[in-house]
Amino acid sequence: MADRVAGPAGRLTALPGTLLPPTIFEPVALEAGWTWESLDWLAGPGAGDLELAAGEIVARWPAREPGYRLLVGHSAGGVVALQVAAALGECLDGLVLVDTGASAARHGDPDLPQRLRAQWGPAFIDAFLLRCVGREALDRHGDALRRYALATGPERAHRAMTSLRGLDLASRLGDIRCPTLILHGIRDPARSLRHARELATGIAGARLKTLDAGHTPMLERPEAVASCLDGFLARYPQSK
Repeated sequence: MADRVAGPAGRLTALPGTLLPPTIFEPVALEAGWTWESLDWLAGPGAGDLELAAGEIVARWPAREPGYRLLVGHSAGGVVALQVAAALGECLDGLVLVDTGASAARHGDPDLPQRLRAQWGPAFIDAFLLRCVGREALDRHGDALRRYALATGPERAHRAMTSLRGLDLASRLGDIRCPTLILHGIRDPARSLRHARELATGIAGARLKTLDAGHTPMLERPEAVASCLDGFLARYPQSK
């Protein structure tokens, strides 16, 4: 990867997908001056409900602070991020959406919440993670991913999956007023490129970048994600 140059100070608050730990963003190196701030929304007071999680984040979002603050949402975390961005409007400096969509239409396995409750355990978790991150990333990061998922438990995960399927945010995309980058793995088995294109069409000025990756490019292709972020973050001037 190329040497990184100094940039404006800022934070990227990252929301992972269901049953994935906040640490999934750490392999993506950022330009100097930018840092990751991971937010474990699934462990928050909403107990997995995506609308409650979004409301909690909005309520706690600082009105003013030094530097830029962007929101990065992956999968179900992206659905939380969409709600937060729509509520905050121009108070949010930027938004990055990774393999997510405005609704659950044509998304993954509709029976997954029921199977989660019926089959919960190490075998279910391994199958779920394999679909989310792919074999290579699971071989590298599997122990940490399994520990987090099993510690989260089935109730919060089930609530997240069911609340996701009850949301359709298409009508709220026009409320998002901040610069937006959409990243999508072309080999994603859960979210199709159609979901990403719908986001790009609905959010004014959004940029769409595709990656040769599956559902979780931060673990599968971290350098490619870093390159996309570098280009996006370059739009922010040296001082806010």
